Amino acid sequence: MKPHVLILSGLYDFSTDLVVLQLDCAGVPYVRLNREQLSDYRLTLDPLAPRLNIDGPGGHYDVGPALRAIWFRQPVFLRNTPPVPLSPDEQLARSQWTAFLRGLCVFRNAAWMNHPPATYLAESKPYQLAAAAACGFRVPATLATNDAGRIRQAFPEALVVKSLDTVLLREGDDCLFTYTTINPGTALRDETVVAAPLLAQQVLDQKTDLRITVIGDRLFAVRILSAGAGVAGDWRIVPKTDLEYRDIALDGTTADQCLRLTRHLGLSFAAIDLVETPEGVFFIEVNPTGEWGWLSNPARPIDKAIAAWLANPSDYGQG
Repeated sequence: MKPHVLILSGLYDFSTDLVVLQLDCAGVPYVRLNREQLSDYRLTLDPLAPRLNIDGPGGHYDVGPALRAIWFRQPVFLRNTPPVPLSPDEQLARSQWTAFLRGLCVFRNAAWMNHPPATYLAESKPYQLAAAAACGFRVPATLATNDAGRIRQAFPEALVVKSLDTVLLREGDDCLFTYTTINPGTALRDETVVAAPLLAQQVLDQKTDLRITVIGDRLFAVRILSAGAGVAGDWRIVPKTDLEYRDIALDGTTADQCLRLTRHLGLSFAAIDLVETPEGVFFIEVNPTGEWGWLSNPARPIDKAIAAWLANPSDYGQG
């Protein structure tokens, strides 16, 4: 088979499953490579052609001139710390397969969702905040620092505390994850802050969270509510059964800023978090590999939109 779409994902990625189903229904030839199963295949990359030959459980695939799009559903950084030390063979396999996947950037004539270098930059929270401001968004006052004194000086009453990068840690059999918290400015001490930098940010009162999913030039926007109102603090800690995702039409200025930011970052897909406040709309974060499977439904067909982009990126000015 000469696939039109190459998917680089994970075995248990539900969002990929949804898009694959749409590609199947549309009859679009594709091949999916899951990072957990790469050694089950025989993969040969000719970087000069460029051409990728794949032999494995699904048959033979010749990835070459027919390739239209690559869906890179992999974070740039390996955030999952293993519960036990990796053997030398495991360390070698992890590093070399990561390098092999990076090498697929030789397919420069294919459209990417999203290209690894663009993903790398866009995952940096300080960089994306600066980019959002350049695209016209209001951005809350922010410091990236390990200096508790400067935090207390900048935010003497209260502040939002975030990690600089997604935190996924292991302690024994437990997997640890961090959420956004609101703290008094006086609560942060040197001994607890100095070991690792964090993101200190202005508190936005009376806020309502918005999630905007950008696919090419299409926007899917929802307002996130609980009991009919905005959620104080991090909405992700609220039980899912208590949350409502209400479709909204963005005003022209905000919609334009979302599209400008996505293009500014060199992305074709973006999951953008904004908040509405009495002072206006503020940018919070953008995730170039953000999740959306929990939002997709027949009335909000994010899966169909991604499949359509991958099948014909030229319709969106890509490729």
